[in-house]
Amino acid sequence: MDRLLSKPVPQVETGRSSHFPPLHALSHIGVETWVLVGVSVITAYLVLPPLYSVIQTSLFTTKISGELDQFTWKYYRDLLGGLQLAGPLLNTVYFSAGSAVLATLIGGLIAWVVTRTDTPLSGLGYFTAFASFGTPFILYTIGWLLLLGRAGPVNFWLKSLLDSSGPILNVYSLAGMIFVEALLWSPFVFLMLAASFRSMDPALEEASEACGANALQTVTRVSLRLMLPAIFSVILLVFIRAFESFEIPALVGLPGDVRVLTTSIFLDAQRMPPNYGSAGAFSVLLMLIVAGTLYFYFRMTRESARFHTITGKGYRPRLISLGRWRFVASAALLLYAFVLLILPFLIILWASLLPFYMQPSLEALSRLTLRNYQTAIHYPKVADSIKNSVLLGLGSATVVMGLTTLASWILVRTKLRGRWLLDLLTTLPLLFPGIVMGLAILRFYLVVPIPIYGTLWILLVAYVARYIPYGIRYAHTGLLQLHRELEEAAYASGASWSNCMRRIVLPLLTPSFFGGWVFVFLLSAKELSMSVLLVSPRTPVVSVAIYELWDNAQVGELAAFGVVWATILASVAVIYYLFARRYGIQME
Repeated sequence: MDRLLSKPVPQVETGRSSHFPPLHALSHIGVETWVLVGVSVITAYLVLPPLYSVIQTSLFTTKISGELDQFTWKYYRDLLGGLQLAGPLLNTVYFSAGSAVLATLIGGLIAWVVTRTDTPLSGLGYFTAFASFGTPFILYTIGWLLLLGRAGPVNFWLKSLLDSSGPILNVYSLAGMIFVEALLWSPFVFLMLAASFRSMDPALEEASEACGANALQTVTRVSLRLMLPAIFSVILLVFIRAFESFEIPALVGLPGDVRVLTTSIFLDAQRMPPNYGSAGAFSVLLMLIVAGTLYFYFRMTRESARFHTITGKGYRPRLISLGRWRFVASAALLLYAFVLLILPFLIILWASLLPFYMQPSLEALSRLTLRNYQTAIHYPKVADSIKNSVLLGLGSATVVMGLTTLASWILVRTKLRGRWLLDLLTTLPLLFPGIVMGLAILRFYLVVPIPIYGTLWILLVAYVARYIPYGIRYAHTGLLQLHRELEEAAYASGASWSNCMRRIVLPLLTPSFFGGWVFVFLLSAKELSMSVLLVSPRTPVVSVAIYELWDNAQVGELAAFGVVWATILASVAVIYYLFARRYGIQME
């Protein structure tokens, strides 16, 4: 921030001194430094110990008590010297690449239809994307397993249609994993590409049509080529997220004996006794791959400036007339919403109303009951799971947004030399896949004398550390939209830093703050990959409770529990959607 107090402020006719009152003995520059130090120390405590722990775990043998023993390269030799790595690594690459390409095709097509054509019901695309954030990933995956499983309705109808004795589709395969993961990420792709499609300069397309090109040629030769940086960056981002995914590889891949890096880490950590060294070596490898792909992603997004099509002149992208095809496009939007949201929810709802899972049929209708809901409501573990998940969501969202608001203020408003360190610390958690973060925090708090292992505090620490980069995105963007002269006027009038933040910055930052708060709350409420390693019998959370119910084949209770929880989260997501529309918050 400009050194406003380095020179005396001219006197103004306010009856007050031009300098800060005696109560403000701490100079404005001093406040900057203290905020930087405080936020950096807290962020470093959250981020650096997991990094140190996972590297240390991969280099030392472990005693039965969990303490480190002797230094060794054994785990890396075993990992790189045999076939232990080849299968999971290739499966991870195939799974991530296939999911990224398919998700981009689906989400990109929906984004183009919604933003660039005159298709009716275009608002349905945004509503579907926002509402999907309220569906827990694990529940969404289970819904598709019930639909496409060997005893699911899709296989049942296909067998009847093709007169086959065996199942036609095998969802417990690499192809099944790719399909479900791509559907899961398609709303994110839609939101990211929709912003780029809205930013296309219509003059370029008009020039193409003036040269005799038809609509299809203009889209393929002009629009898509200008969109290549955005498309490639989205593919790379989804590749990274799929590379570190855990829910779908665990629920879909493990029953089909398809192991990826994240499930290999989980299985090594869950052995008796746990093989933390091997899990640590897998984790370090996974972090290095994620770091490399993130480097290319950031480099690609920086180079995208060469492809900018937004100018200083006012314009509005011209909508492409589809003629009669606009009704086909509307039908595609309805089909997308039905497949993405309604179909998985309907099968979960159906399973929740049956004493045991059955195919949809007239006979099954006679067995409908609400007993599963009574069991779910009165089961103590369910109530405790919902309470803990809500508390963790509220706590992590509040801490993340409070911390990242101060960090963003330092990064945007000041020119302190040490702020590069804070920028690095708030970005570093992106290197940690969820399962790696969970393992690292587990190992760290098993060794250090801080008594939070087995409590909700360790989950809160994990969630806050994991979601700092998401909070910084919202807070940073919001502060960039506020001109610093508002704060300068406050300081010139004698306001302290705390008064300026409380009465000017935070009120103006409320839309971005609330948007980030809800987003982090939803992520925390659905989180599984870290929680599955950190929960204890005394601290159940919803995602792990659903995972355990599925593992125990308690489909009816799971479905009833899932319907209640999904309804709560979907309501929050819809409120978020309405709030974002009201205040122009972009989730891209």
